[in-house]
Amino acid sequence: MIKHTLVFRFRDDVPAETVAAVLAELDTFPAKYPTMRNWASGPNISTRDTTMTHGFVVEFDSERDLLDYLGSDSHEEFVRERWRPVIDRQAIVTFAC
Repeated sequence: MIKHTLVFRFRDDVPAETVAAVLAELDTFPAKYPTMRNWASGPNISTRDTTMTHGFVVEFDSERDLLDYLGSDSHEEFVRERWRPVIDRQAIVTFAC
């Protein structure tokens, strides 16, 4: 099993309605990408580190499933057109377990 984790921070000048729209779109991903398992997302509620504002974690059965998702045209389009324009910082950790 592969766990793919992403934590991120929206740019400060991004309107709240845009933040909500991007987060809502992310939550549709499991229906669009059937190889995704156990999707979870939400705001960062840590009182120790507020560097990132949100995060998500998702599982894939195999590294091939993850790579197919990452390389898909629809994922690339989302990242290029919706994600990069509004994200200030991000960190990605992917590991096998």
